[in-house]
Amino acid sequence: MGRFRRALAAALALLALAGCGVLFDTEYASSEPYQAPAAQEEPAPAAAYDGISDYAALRRAVLQLVTDHVESAQLQFTGYDGVISDDISAACWEVKSSTAIGAFAVDYISYDLSRIVSYYQAEIHITYKRSAAQAAAVEQTATVSALEERLDRALRQDETYLVLQIADASASADTIRACIESAYYADPLAAPVLPAVEVALFPETGVSRIAEVTLDYGLTAQDLAQRRADLTGALEALAGEVSLPETADGPARAEALYGLCQALADRCQADSAAGPTAWDALAGGAADSQGIALALEAGCQSLGFPCQVVSGRMDGEAHYWDIVTLDGACYHIDASVREDGAPAVFLAGDGQLWGAYWWDTSQYPVCPEPFGPPEPTPSPSPLPTATPRPVYI
Repeated sequence: MGRFRRALAAALALLALAGCGVLFDTEYASSEPYQAPAAQEEPAPAAAYDGISDYAALRRAVLQLVTDHVESAQLQFTGYDGVISDDISAACWEVKSSTAIGAFAVDYISYDLSRIVSYYQAEIHITYKRSAAQAAAVEQTATVSALEERLDRALRQDETYLVLQIADASASADTIRACIESAYYADPLAAPVLPAVEVALFPETGVSRIAEVTLDYGLTAQDLAQRRADLTGALEALAGEVSLPETADGPARAEALYGLCQALADRCQADSAAGPTAWDALAGGAADSQGIALALEAGCQSLGFPCQVVSGRMDGEAHYWDIVTLDGACYHIDASVREDGAPAVFLAGDGQLWGAYWWDTSQYPVCPEPFGPPEPTPSPSPLPTATPRPVYI
């Protein structure tokens, strides 16, 4: 009986397993919205820092690390031509001190050199004194001409800080200051005030350098914007007082320039102790010779007369005046020296100024003679009457 029960239990167990097999063979279907597999981003190509075989390749690798603002990396040397321990020290120092981005951005570079079976490996560690964002913000100015354009734009936009990479060995800190001064004196509306300029070069010498330029206007951004608006409005009012018909001839155009000088004299007192800007002359009511020369230049340009400020001396003292172009010829005007409210020097030639005035003639156009009415064209002399010749028969 016990044996029968055990056999029956075994048979029932086999039937249960068979039933489970049937259940597992049953198919089920489900439906879900199709989603395309996410696009796999391709990994960025790794920088090639292995297989370095000479000093040039070693220097390029270290420079690439600095350019990419990498803080640590491994360099592997294979079949190296030279003494690795000496060359890696020299390459790190050269990149840090002699390249533009290295001198600008790197604080120091350290390394650990080790031999691994058949090759050498160096662990490079770079500490930066500039952030990656600061290094990436460096602007490229390939030529001095491009540098001049960029600095002119910085002045007009009241920028206070910019970093430029210059690819010209002749460019210096003095070149940058001169570019800013040139832009300021060429157009009095470029900036209400000439900023103080600080320049740091990285490295100090070389073909390619980074220039860190700081401009200090001595005014808040709000005050600077207000002065710019004041200057523009005052200049429009000054030019509006001068009548200059489009068909005006030379004498009429000279008369307009004279009227401009008188209108400026009415608005501005000449005072050697006053401010040196066009804003001082046009909006402040008093200016020294520099401020008056800048104001006259702005007025001339607004009326269509080419004009430039002259920096020189009068009676041995620093002094400013203008050279204006009228009908293709150049003339001196000094609106800060007046006689009965009129400029004492008006459309004068070089010869009239020499003695009391001095200027670098190589920097300014020649003014050969004073302006005046054209000399009358002499009528041709009558031909002599021919003496009758005797006629012989």
